[in-house]
Amino acid sequence: MDNCTLFNFSLNDLGFGSETAGLEYGVLGNMIPDKQDFSPIFSFQSSSSPATTPTSQQPSSIQQKSTPKRDNHRRKSRNTENVYNSVQKPFNYAEGFHYLIQYVTEKMSREDLRRISRALSLFRPSFLSLIMNLTEEDLVFMEKCIQRTLLEYEKLISFSGTPTVVWRRTGEVCLVGKEFSLLTQWTKDMLLNKKTYIYELMENQSAVEYWEKFSSHAFDNTDKACSYSCILRTPQRKPVPCTFCFTIKRDIFDLPSVIVGNFLPILS
Repeated sequence: MDNCTLFNFSLNDLGFGSETAGLEYGVLGNMIPDKQDFSPIFSFQSSSSPATTPTSQQPSSIQQKSTPKRDNHRRKSRNTENVYNSVQKPFNYAEGFHYLIQYVTEKMSREDLRRISRALSLFRPSFLSLIMNLTEEDLVFMEKCIQRTLLEYEKLISFSGTPTVVWRRTGEVCLVGKEFSLLTQWTKDMLLNKKTYIYELMENQSAVEYWEKFSSHAFDNTDKACSYSCILRTPQRKPVPCTFCFTIKRDIFDLPSVIVGNFLPILS
């Protein structure tokens, strides 16, 4: 299926400097319907995905159907040269936002869907202005910078005693501290051996609040941390109330690249 059929408009007509950037914007735009009509979101689903009743109590089964096993290169010993040589093409952010559409549609209520769509619409104009003229070479360079940053964060997290997770702007988990595994019982293998998204580890209400707060700070040109309370879920779906603080790190093009999240349990 070509992009024109998928989005009901041609990305080429918008004049993006990169097809990859245009595709990410197109997926975001497809999740933001006009005049409160949410039918575009439902039409975007694969016909092979059955509809399910929204619930926060069921573990996600979408991920196993739609995402392959992740390359485990980050778990191996790496150096700067390996990081730069391993990146040959831009990262596919469109896939992550496409998965968000599927997850929200199948696992959340219609009101949750409306709130997340409204949140994404807040930063869409700023996002467009920044990615419009980026070329494929820019995006490759951006991904190299992200991988280099993750290499440093991996060292810092190993010295920290705070439960920490690092994820991309799509929510895809990149790094996990051992303290987070102790807090939630999600091991590194469980989270990094296949694509996992931070909102999948949260209760639905907490996930919605995260996207609302992320959209408010994604392009405000500050590095201040955003704090609120959230409820994480263990692999057995047991609730883990936490105080949650995240900081958005931006690349040289001022786009949100990675988000560093710290979690502290609320002891009652």
